Amino acid sequence: MLGDVRGLLVHGIAAAKAGDKTEARRYLEHVLFDSASTHDDKARAHIWLTQLTDDPAEKREHLEHALALDPTNAVARRGLAVLDGRLKAEEIINPDRQTQQASSPEPQPINARRFVCPQCGGTMRFEPGGMLRCAYCGHRQTTLSALKDNLAVEEHDFVVALATAKGHVLPAGLHTFRCQGCQARLLLSGELTKKCPYCGSPHVAEVETEEMILPEGIIPFAVTENEARKTFRRWLDKHVNGKDVRATRVRGVYLPAWTFDISGEIRWRGVENTNNRGTGFGLSFAGNRSNTSGSFGATAKIVHEGSHYALEDDVLIPATHKLPQDLTGIFDKFLLKAAVPYDTAYLANWPAELYTISVSNASLSARQVALKKGRKAARIQADARAGNIQNLQILPTNLTVLSYKLLLLPLWLANYRYDGMIYAVAINGQTNKISGQKPPGALKKLFGGLFG
Repeated sequence: MLGDVRGLLVHGIAAAKAGDKTEARRYLEHVLFDSASTHDDKARAHIWLTQLTDDPAEKREHLEHALALDPTNAVARRGLAVLDGRLKAEEIINPDRQTQQASSPEPQPINARRFVCPQCGGTMRFEPGGMLRCAYCGHRQTTLSALKDNLAVEEHDFVVALATAKGHVLPAGLHTFRCQGCQARLLLSGELTKKCPYCGSPHVAEVETEEMILPEGIIPFAVTENEARKTFRRWLDKHVNGKDVRATRVRGVYLPAWTFDISGEIRWRGVENTNNRGTGFGLSFAGNRSNTSGSFGATAKIVHEGSHYALEDDVLIPATHKLPQDLTGIFDKFLLKAAVPYDTAYLANWPAELYTISVSNASLSARQVALKKGRKAARIQADARAGNIQNLQILPTNLTVLSYKLLLLPLWLANYRYDGMIYAVAINGQTNKISGQKPPGALKKLFGGLFG
């Protein structure tokens, strides 16, 4: 019986906590072989049995059984990560007690990579199209990263990230490095690239700490500055009365974003009202439908239930507050399958920012995106079942974040002034799609001129 199984599980866990391994094993193994045990009961028993052995092979067997019974079991996934060497036991933290680490008062030394022309010693810059080009003599060279174009961008286990400080804290503090051109001491904060203010040498920081997640992939710039400038000008001509507009130049920058793979079951329930003329019903069930009615000729209420298995790949969430909220939709216009493994060569003479939103916080937004899509899918499924379902309810769901990665995305940013106000514009550096803030007064003036 279910009560007996729960009793066995409770006694087994209590014995394990008390250090009585023999007693704990006896109770927990009874749970595994009891026909009344649910998958959840057996998964918990397997997890606790791993605490009773020092044999890695036996631990792995129990963890794999637990994961087979419950593919979303975070404890089992974390335990396997430790056995696989992807997670160190000493790195595991209690996220409820984790706080953002204070910035170190002293800048921490780091390494930085400088890109110089092998012919004239000038500054090399990555150009849309995949080449490094010297700003002085025009020499071009293919980046080593071009060899990675056919490689997949690696994703990481989200459970592992949540178990460590990396998943919760932000890159903090100052870093310092020596300019490889003039040997000046430079400071770096909140960014991955720095141009020396004395000799102009561009550097890409090679920062890696236990608390920081490095970019795993990047979408290189494909749109040139000239193309972005023309797109900006066309947008201004279309959406703003251009006579009184003052615009800045477009500025290229790489901004960070998280992507998440999410899966889980979304269950739903709804009621279909039908007008039964000629028969009366009691309570009946057919599959996942139940039919209820009152007396002869009354309206029948048919309860429909179903589930949608959600599997969302690469749910993208910005990892920075750089853009105004109404422009963050520009992130959805990237073709993420074109991302390549991260290489510092792509950042040669380009600004790039560090993330200011932790992966744990971003995952909450990703879950909401997946849930919203799941609700729509459930509605479609319900309408296919019966077109007049009312009061559709989404039951408690179990959406699980499986994996994540950090990408750097190319954007051209600009501002313009209109009627004393400053507005922002963002241009996708991969597709040349544009998103901009539109002043309400511009439309009023436009229509006022037409009809005034």
